[in-house]
Amino acid sequence: MNATGGSAARKINFLRQHPSQGHAAARLERVLAIGRAFLTAWGLVAVYVDPTEPSGLSELSYAIIVGYALYSVIVLVFVERATRLAPRDGEFLHGIDILWAAALTFVSNGVGSPFFLFFIFVVLAAAFRWGFRATMLTAATVLSLVAVQTFVLAAGPWGTLFSMSGDEINRTIMRVAYLLLSAFMVGYLGEQEKLLRAETTTMAAAGRQPRVDLGLGGSVTAVARELLQTFDASAVDFVIQDFETRRTMLWRVDRTDSGTSRRALHVKLDPMQQDAWLFDDPGSTWSAKRMPDGRGYSARVTQPGVWPLAGATMTLPTELVEARPFTTVAASNLGLAEEWRGRVYLFDAAGGDNLERSMHFLEQLTEHIAPALTNVFLLRRLRSRAGAVERARVSRELHDGAIQSLFGIQMKIEALRRGATLTPEKVDEELGEVHDLLQREVLALRELMQALRPLELETSDQLPDVLASLVERFRRDTSVSARFIWTGGPISLPSATALELARIVQEALVNVRKHSRARNVLVRLTNNDDTCTLMIEDDGQGFGFEGRLSARELEKRRIGPAIIKERARIAGAQLSVDSAPGVGARLELTFSNGVHA
Repeated sequence: MNATGGSAARKINFLRQHPSQGHAAARLERVLAIGRAFLTAWGLVAVYVDPTEPSGLSELSYAIIVGYALYSVIVLVFVERATRLAPRDGEFLHGIDILWAAALTFVSNGVGSPFFLFFIFVVLAAAFRWGFRATMLTAATVLSLVAVQTFVLAAGPWGTLFSMSGDEINRTIMRVAYLLLSAFMVGYLGEQEKLLRAETTTMAAAGRQPRVDLGLGGSVTAVARELLQTFDASAVDFVIQDFETRRTMLWRVDRTDSGTSRRALHVKLDPMQQDAWLFDDPGSTWSAKRMPDGRGYSARVTQPGVWPLAGATMTLPTELVEARPFTTVAASNLGLAEEWRGRVYLFDAAGGDNLERSMHFLEQLTEHIAPALTNVFLLRRLRSRAGAVERARVSRELHDGAIQSLFGIQMKIEALRRGATLTPEKVDEELGEVHDLLQREVLALRELMQALRPLELETSDQLPDVLASLVERFRRDTSVSARFIWTGGPISLPSATALELARIVQEALVNVRKHSRARNVLVRLTNNDDTCTLMIEDDGQGFGFEGRLSARELEKRRIGPAIIKERARIAGAQLSVDSAPGVGARLELTFSNGVHA
């Protein structure tokens, strides 16, 4: 993914803008402080075991190694207590480590000193802190100090103390070579580890962008802006097609609105535009660049399980090419089979110095984002379906109840208006019927509003209070004698199951008022260690059968309360219904404690 002609300076590593997305400075310096203290302790042990080393200025060497040990302890205590460290603190400590190592080797036989290992430590610390470039810069600094030390020791007034034979010169050359090789190796490994940490951090940040509260459009916009920043692209286009509704949407984000909180520009694509943006491409992730002759695009495509990119030639749809000016475009596909599919386009993104890595990372990133977007997508669909079902239910309730009753009231009032010969007694009788009918419909509408209102039930231990409130409201509104009894210990059902149970009680009380003509209702909730049982009993007309039937038998005979049967199935409850026509009915539901709806 090369940059545009006017932005050639952006041919940088696609994750170089995330240098700090790894270990926090405080944590990093704690690790190095422990390593520094361990290395210093080893130096003190080495001096104790072999008191002939170091030779030369031995007393000064001992003083410096003891001073370095005290310095290591002070740094360790400081970083352990510090709540936050700045990157400059690491640079300062790194410089001090180089000076300590230089002083220690200078007074203890130079490069031949056993404390030359302290230079290895500073090289490792540079790789751990910053990566390849800083490691090689540290190695160059160390080699410069070694050269100065060697010259001073060979030609200075200390020559009588430090003699350098031919073997020692060869050993010095070998140590310098080892240091260079070690610096190159650990610098490269440190750079790769830093990039891996940056990739992991970036994928985690991108995976957090899709959120239910943002909706599908807001989640896609957040993901597009994250990709725009990560790959330093000039623009990002995100296309999603819903297989169920056959609707295709396009969201567009460019660098000018990457920092805003508003949603991206989005348009609905017609079938021809859909074919242009979701054309058959050569692979799951690819990058295309216009060919010099202008007749097509040369593409590099990822292959499953293969690191090198495959070469291909492709022709981009005219509408895609004319949508915005670009030199390169990269794309990656995502989605869920039989539910939705999408494609994200990155225009003129940085990363041309390592195209393979950037393409494979884009593929991993979209695979990581896809499940989170799928959750938002399916929840959006579920809410749409639930809303449609609820609207259909409300429409049916209004049509079969309030509208029919209002139509009957209208006819009665019209008859009263035209009935000039009606006696006052007959008028009072008709008005009484109208009043009773209005009262019933007001109660029915109130029940409908209560059913539409969400129940305030966050945990199952709130269930007894919620049920008691429902029963008390029913008693107050209908004048039917209703009681609620709760026995047993605390309720330990999942919150979703407890909510279904409350809805079952709500639906059962509505059925009692509408159909049973009962004078007494009892709702009993019993809980023990293994099961939770809900029983709803009335002395009304009962159902159109006699005896006790299970949920399976009710389904087989297609009788019983339909909504309660469905809610019991969703909640995972065992339902049974006892009925005695003209005497009453009893519903019993048994839940296993800990069952998940």
